[in-house]
Amino acid sequence: MSTHATAATRPPSLEQAGYLVSIDQVDASSGAAIFALADEMARNLYEPATRQLMADCVVALLFFEPSSRTILSFSAAAARLGAGVISHQAAETSSLAKGESIEDTVRVVGSYADVIVMRHNEEGSAARAAEACPVPLINGGDGGNEHPTQALIDLYTIRNRLGRLDGLRVGMGFDPRHSRAIRSLCRGLARHPGNEVTLVGPRQLWMAEDDVQDLRGRGLTVAQSEDVEALLHQDVAYVNRFQRERIAALPDGDALGRLYRLSAGNVRSSGLQLILDPLPRTHEIDQDVDGLPQAGYFEQVRNGVPIRMALLSMLGRRDTTTTDS
Repeated sequence: MSTHATAATRPPSLEQAGYLVSIDQVDASSGAAIFALADEMARNLYEPATRQLMADCVVALLFFEPSSRTILSFSAAAARLGAGVISHQAAETSSLAKGESIEDTVRVVGSYADVIVMRHNEEGSAARAAEACPVPLINGGDGGNEHPTQALIDLYTIRNRLGRLDGLRVGMGFDPRHSRAIRSLCRGLARHPGNEVTLVGPRQLWMAEDDVQDLRGRGLTVAQSEDVEALLHQDVAYVNRFQRERIAALPDGDALGRLYRLSAGNVRSSGLQLILDPLPRTHEIDQDVDGLPQAGYFEQVRNGVPIRMALLSMLGRRDTTTTDS
Protein backbone atom coordinates (compact mmCIF):
# COMPACT_ATOMS: atom_id res chain seq x y z
CA MET A 1 0.00 0.00 0.00
CA SER A 2 1.33 3.41 -0.98
CA THR A 3 2.07 5.94 1.74
CA HIS A 4 1.63 8.91 -0.62
CA ALA A 5 -1.16 11.42 -0.19
CA THR A 6 -4.25 10.83 -2.32
CA ALA A 7 -6.86 13.06 -3.90
CA ALA A 8 -8.98 12.59 -0.77
CA THR A 9 -6.21 14.02 1.44
CA ARG A 10 -5.14 17.03 -0.65
CA PRO A 11 -3.51 19.87 1.32
CA PRO A 12 -5.05 23.35 1.33
CA SER A 13 -4.65 25.50 -1.76
CA LEU A 14 -1.52 27.57 -2.26
CA GLU A 15 -3.44 30.77 -1.52
CA GLN A 16 -4.96 29.37 1.67
CA ALA A 17 -1.80 27.76 3.00
CA GLY A 18 0.88 30.30 2.13
CA TYR A 19 3.35 27.47 1.54
CA LEU A 20 4.00 24.92 -1.23
CA VAL A 21 4.50 21.29 -0.29
CA SER A 22 2.50 19.55 -3.06
CA ILE A 23 1.50 20.16 -6.65
CA ASP A 24 -2.02 19.33 -5.42
CA GLN A 25 -2.12 22.86 -4.02
CA VAL A 26 -1.91 24.32 -7.54
CA ASP A 27 -5.05 24.14 -9.66
CA ALA A 28 -5.31 25.31 -13.27
CA SER A 29 -6.14 28.87 -12.21
CA SER A 30 -3.32 29.32 -9.70
CA GLY A 31 -0.95 27.55 -12.08
CA ALA A 32 -1.80 30.08 -14.78
CA ALA A 33 -1.08 32.91 -12.33
CA ILE A 34 2.32 31.41 -11.49
CA PHE A 35 3.12 31.02 -15.19
CA ALA A 36 2.08 34.61 -15.94
CA LEU A 37 4.37 35.85 -13.18
CA ALA A 38 7.18 33.59 -14.44
CA ASP A 39 6.72 35.09 -17.91
CA GLU A 40 7.09 38.52 -16.36
CA MET A 41 10.17 37.48 -14.42
CA ALA A 42 11.75 36.07 -17.58
CA ARG A 43 11.09 39.32 -19.47
CA ASN A 44 12.52 41.44 -16.67
CA LEU A 45 15.30 39.15 -15.54
CA TYR A 46 18.02 41.80 -15.84
CA GLU A 47 15.96 44.87 -14.91
CA PRO A 48 17.14 46.81 -11.83
CA ALA A 49 13.55 46.87 -10.52
CA THR A 50 13.50 43.06 -10.42
CA ARG A 51 16.52 43.03 -8.14
CA GLN A 52 14.60 45.18 -5.65
CA LEU A 53 11.58 42.89 -5.32
CA MET A 54 13.06 40.91 -2.42
CA ALA A 55 15.95 43.20 -1.49
CA ASP A 56 14.88 43.24 2.15
CA CYS A 57 14.35 39.45 2.36
CA VAL A 58 16.43 36.41 3.24
CA VAL A 59 15.90 32.98 1.62
CA ALA A 60 17.09 29.91 3.54
CA LEU A 61 18.00 26.79 1.56
CA LEU A 62 17.91 23.66 3.73
CA PHE A 63 19.01 20.72 1.60
CA PHE A 64 19.42 17.52 3.59
CA GLU A 65 19.57 15.39 0.43
CA PRO A 66 21.94 15.80 -2.57
CA SER A 67 21.02 18.47 -5.12
CA SER A 68 22.65 20.59 -7.77
CA ARG A 69 20.02 22.02 -10.17
CA THR A 70 17.35 22.69 -7.55
CA ILE A 71 19.58 24.39 -5.00
CA LEU A 72 21.50 26.37 -7.63
CA SER A 73 18.38 27.54 -9.46
CA PHE A 74 16.74 28.62 -6.19
CA SER A 75 19.98 30.45 -5.34
CA ALA A 76 19.95 32.13 -8.74
CA ALA A 77 16.25 32.97 -8.42
CA ALA A 78 16.80 34.58 -5.03
CA ALA A 79 19.82 36.51 -6.32
CA ARG A 80 17.88 37.79 -9.35
CA LEU A 81 15.24 39.10 -6.92
CA GLY A 82 17.86 40.77 -4.73
CA ALA A 83 17.34 38.50 -1.72
CA GLY A 84 20.07 37.38 0.61
CA VAL A 85 20.66 33.62 0.73
CA ILE A 86 21.67 31.44 3.66
CA SER A 87 22.08 27.71 3.17
CA HIS A 88 22.79 24.43 4.85
CA GLN A 89 23.46 21.13 3.12
CA ALA A 90 23.79 17.57 4.43
CA ALA A 91 21.81 16.25 7.39
CA GLU A 92 24.90 14.76 9.01
CA THR A 93 26.39 18.21 9.64
CA SER A 94 23.17 19.76 10.92
CA SER A 95 21.42 19.59 14.28
CA LEU A 96 19.25 16.83 12.81
CA ALA A 97 22.26 14.59 13.42
CA LYS A 98 21.99 15.50 17.12
CA GLY A 99 18.37 14.39 17.22
CA GLU A 100 16.63 17.71 16.56
CA SER A 101 13.23 17.33 14.92
CA ILE A 102 12.55 18.79 11.49
CA GLU A 103 9.85 20.92 13.12
CA ASP A 104 12.32 22.52 15.53
CA THR A 105 14.82 22.98 12.71
CA VAL A 106 12.43 25.08 10.63
CA ARG A 107 11.22 26.99 13.69
CA VAL A 108 14.81 28.04 14.34
CA VAL A 109 15.71 28.81 10.72
CA GLY A 110 12.41 30.64 10.30
CA SER A 111 13.71 33.17 12.82
CA TYR A 112 16.58 33.95 10.42
CA ALA A 113 14.77 33.99 7.07
CA ASP A 114 11.62 35.17 5.29
CA VAL A 115 11.11 31.97 3.28
CA ILE A 116 12.60 28.47 3.49
CA VAL A 117 13.23 26.00 0.67
CA MET A 118 13.75 22.50 2.04
CA ARG A 119 14.79 19.13 0.61
CA HIS A 120 14.70 16.04 2.81
CA ASN A 121 14.86 12.31 2.17
CA GLU A 122 11.80 11.49 4.30
CA GLU A 123 8.41 11.33 2.59
CA GLY A 124 5.98 13.75 4.19
CA SER A 125 8.70 15.79 5.87
CA ALA A 126 7.82 18.93 3.89
CA ALA A 127 4.20 18.90 5.05
CA ARG A 128 5.25 18.42 8.67
CA ALA A 129 7.81 21.20 8.41
CA ALA A 130 5.38 23.61 6.73
CA GLU A 131 2.84 23.21 9.51
CA ALA A 132 5.45 24.17 12.13
CA CYS A 133 7.33 26.79 10.12
CA PRO A 134 6.82 30.48 11.07
CA VAL A 135 7.56 31.59 7.48
CA PRO A 136 6.49 30.24 4.06
CA LEU A 137 8.14 26.94 3.14
CA ILE A 138 8.68 25.48 -0.34
CA ASN A 139 9.21 21.75 -0.85
CA GLY A 140 12.38 21.13 -2.85
CA GLY A 141 11.73 17.36 -2.79
CA ASP A 142 10.69 15.06 0.05
CA GLY A 143 12.04 11.58 -0.55
CA GLY A 144 10.16 9.66 -3.22
CA ASN A 145 7.00 11.63 -2.56
CA GLU A 146 6.83 14.93 -4.45
CA HIS A 147 8.80 17.66 -6.19
CA PRO A 148 6.17 20.35 -6.84
CA THR A 149 8.46 23.07 -8.19
CA GLN A 150 9.85 20.60 -10.76
CA ALA A 151 6.30 19.80 -11.86
CA LEU A 152 5.58 23.51 -12.34
CA ILE A 153 8.75 23.86 -14.42
CA ASP A 154 7.71 20.84 -16.51
CA LEU A 155 4.17 22.13 -17.08
CA TYR A 156 5.49 25.60 -17.91
CA THR A 157 7.90 24.15 -20.48
CA ILE A 158 5.16 22.05 -22.09
CA ARG A 159 2.88 25.10 -22.24
CA ASN A 160 5.62 27.24 -23.78
CA ARG A 161 6.55 24.61 -26.38
CA LEU A 162 3.16 23.13 -27.31
CA GLY A 163 0.82 25.99 -26.42
CA ARG A 164 -1.51 23.91 -24.24
CA LEU A 165 -1.75 21.70 -21.18
CA ASP A 166 -4.83 19.71 -22.13
CA GLY A 167 -5.51 16.91 -24.58
CA LEU A 168 -1.92 15.68 -24.36
CA ARG A 169 -0.50 12.20 -24.74
CA VAL A 170 2.52 11.94 -22.43
CA GLY A 171 4.88 8.98 -22.06
CA MET A 172 6.87 8.84 -18.82
CA GLY A 173 9.80 6.60 -17.92
CA PHE A 174 11.76 4.91 -16.72
CA ASP A 175 11.16 4.54 -12.99
CA PRO A 176 7.53 5.49 -12.30
CA ARG A 177 7.52 3.75 -8.93
CA HIS A 178 10.25 5.85 -7.32
CA SER A 179 10.37 9.11 -9.30
CA ARG A 180 8.91 12.03 -7.38
CA ALA A 181 9.16 14.14 -10.54
CA ILE A 182 6.93 11.71 -12.45
CA ARG A 183 4.48 11.51 -9.56
CA SER A 184 4.15 15.29 -9.26
CA LEU A 185 3.89 15.85 -13.01
CA CYS A 186 1.12 13.24 -13.28
CA ARG A 187 -0.83 15.05 -10.58
CA GLY A 188 -0.26 18.36 -12.32
CA LEU A 189 -1.48 16.99 -15.65
CA ALA A 190 -4.59 15.65 -13.91
CA ARG A 191 -5.62 19.27 -13.27
CA HIS A 192 -6.15 19.72 -17.03
CA PRO A 193 -8.76 17.85 -19.08
CA GLY A 194 -8.18 15.12 -21.63
CA ASN A 195 -4.62 14.15 -20.75
CA GLU A 196 -3.38 10.59 -21.18
CA VAL A 197 -0.23 9.22 -19.56
CA THR A 198 1.63 6.01 -20.41
CA LEU A 199 4.13 4.98 -17.74
CA VAL A 200 7.05 3.01 -19.20
CA GLY A 201 9.69 0.95 -17.44
CA PRO A 202 10.64 -2.50 -16.21
CA ARG A 203 7.67 -4.16 -14.51
CA GLN A 204 9.42 -4.07 -11.12
CA LEU A 205 9.59 -0.27 -11.43
CA TRP A 206 5.97 0.27 -12.42
CA MET A 207 3.97 2.68 -10.30
CA ALA A 208 2.11 1.01 -7.42
CA GLU A 209 -1.45 0.10 -8.38
CA ASP A 210 -3.07 2.20 -5.64
CA ASP A 211 -1.15 5.25 -6.93
CA VAL A 212 -2.33 4.51 -10.47
CA GLN A 213 -5.92 4.24 -9.24
CA ASP A 214 -5.53 7.53 -7.39
CA LEU A 215 -4.42 9.26 -10.59
CA ARG A 216 -7.36 7.77 -12.47
CA GLY A 217 -9.62 9.05 -9.72
CA ARG A 218 -8.28 12.53 -10.43
CA GLY A 219 -9.40 12.21 -14.06
CA LEU A 220 -6.09 11.24 -15.65
CA THR A 221 -6.04 8.36 -18.14
CA VAL A 222 -3.14 6.09 -17.11
CA ALA A 223 -1.60 2.95 -18.64
CA GLN A 224 1.67 1.13 -17.91
CA SER A 225 3.98 -0.64 -20.33
CA GLU A 226 7.36 -2.37 -20.43
CA ASP A 227 7.84 -1.41 -24.08
CA VAL A 228 10.12 1.57 -24.81
CA GLU A 229 8.29 1.91 -28.13
CA ALA A 230 5.25 3.11 -26.18
CA LEU A 231 7.10 6.38 -25.51
CA LEU A 232 7.50 7.06 -29.21
CA HIS A 233 3.78 7.28 -29.96
CA GLN A 234 3.11 10.22 -27.64
CA ASP A 235 3.21 14.01 -27.93
CA VAL A 236 5.68 14.34 -25.05
CA ALA A 237 8.30 11.94 -23.69
CA TYR A 238 9.24 12.68 -20.09
CA VAL A 239 12.12 10.47 -18.99
CA ASN A 240 14.58 10.28 -16.17
CA ARG A 241 17.03 7.85 -14.66
CA PHE A 242 16.45 4.82 -12.49
CA GLN A 243 16.28 6.21 -8.94
CA ARG A 244 18.96 3.86 -7.65
CA GLU A 245 19.17 5.61 -4.28
CA ARG A 246 15.54 4.59 -3.65
CA ILE A 247 15.65 1.10 -5.21
CA ALA A 248 16.42 -1.77 -2.85
CA ALA A 249 17.78 -3.90 -5.70
CA LEU A 250 17.72 -3.65 -9.48
CA PRO A 251 18.90 -6.90 -11.09
CA ASP A 252 20.73 -6.34 -14.38
CA GLY A 253 20.58 -2.59 -13.89
CA ASP A 254 23.23 -1.91 -16.53
CA ALA A 255 21.42 -4.06 -19.09
CA LEU A 256 18.12 -2.34 -18.30
CA GLY A 257 19.84 1.03 -18.64
CA ARG A 258 20.91 0.10 -22.18
CA LEU A 259 17.36 -0.97 -23.02
CA TYR A 260 15.48 1.93 -21.48
CA ARG A 261 16.88 4.90 -23.32
CA LEU A 262 16.05 7.27 -26.18
CA SER A 263 18.38 7.54 -29.16
CA ALA A 264 18.42 9.97 -32.07
CA GLY A 265 17.38 7.15 -34.38
CA ASN A 266 14.21 6.20 -32.58
CA VAL A 267 13.30 9.85 -31.87
CA ARG A 268 13.61 10.78 -35.56
CA SER A 269 11.21 8.01 -36.53
CA SER A 270 8.72 8.89 -33.79
CA GLY A 271 5.81 11.28 -33.54
CA LEU A 272 7.28 13.01 -30.51
CA GLN A 273 7.01 16.78 -30.34
CA LEU A 274 8.92 17.32 -27.09
CA ILE A 275 11.39 15.42 -24.88
CA LEU A 276 11.87 16.45 -21.27
CA ASP A 277 14.11 15.15 -18.48
CA PRO A 278 14.39 16.64 -14.96
CA LEU A 279 18.04 15.48 -14.94
CA PRO A 280 20.67 14.38 -14.01
CA ARG A 281 21.00 12.29 -17.14
CA THR A 282 22.61 8.88 -16.83
CA HIS A 283 21.27 6.21 -19.19
CA GLU A 284 17.94 7.57 -20.40
CA ILE A 285 18.82 9.88 -23.31
CA ASP A 286 21.75 9.50 -25.70
CA GLN A 287 23.71 12.69 -26.23
CA ASP A 288 23.00 12.54 -29.96
CA VAL A 289 19.40 13.50 -29.12
CA ASP A 290 20.55 16.90 -27.83
CA GLY A 291 20.65 18.50 -31.28
CA LEU A 292 17.15 17.41 -32.30
CA PRO A 293 14.28 19.92 -32.29
CA GLN A 294 12.30 17.79 -29.83
CA ALA A 295 15.01 18.07 -27.14
CA GLY A 296 13.65 20.46 -24.52
CA TYR A 297 15.47 19.44 -21.35
CA PHE A 298 18.04 22.22 -21.26
CA GLU A 299 15.28 24.77 -21.92
CA GLN A 300 13.45 23.03 -19.06
CA VAL A 301 16.46 23.69 -16.82
CA ARG A 302 16.54 27.37 -17.81
CA ASN A 303 12.84 27.70 -17.00
CA GLY A 304 13.63 26.73 -13.42
CA VAL A 305 14.85 30.23 -12.57
CA PRO A 306 11.77 32.28 -13.60
CA ILE A 307 9.39 29.70 -12.11
CA ARG A 308 11.25 29.70 -8.81
CA MET A 309 11.50 33.50 -8.92
CA ALA A 310 7.73 33.61 -9.27
CA LEU A 311 7.22 31.28 -6.30
CA LEU A 312 9.70 33.08 -4.05
CA SER A 313 8.14 36.38 -5.00
CA MET A 314 4.59 35.18 -4.35
CA LEU A 315 5.33 33.47 -1.04
CA GLY A 316 8.25 35.35 0.44
CA ARG A 317 7.98 38.96 -0.66
CA ARG A 318 6.42 41.45 1.73
CA ASP A 319 5.37 43.79 -1.08
CA THR A 320 3.41 41.75 -3.66
CA THR A 321 3.44 44.44 -6.36
CA THR A 322 4.93 42.95 -9.55
CA THR A 323 7.43 44.53 -11.89
CA ASP A 324 6.32 46.52 -14.90
CA SER A 325 6.31 44.60 -18.16
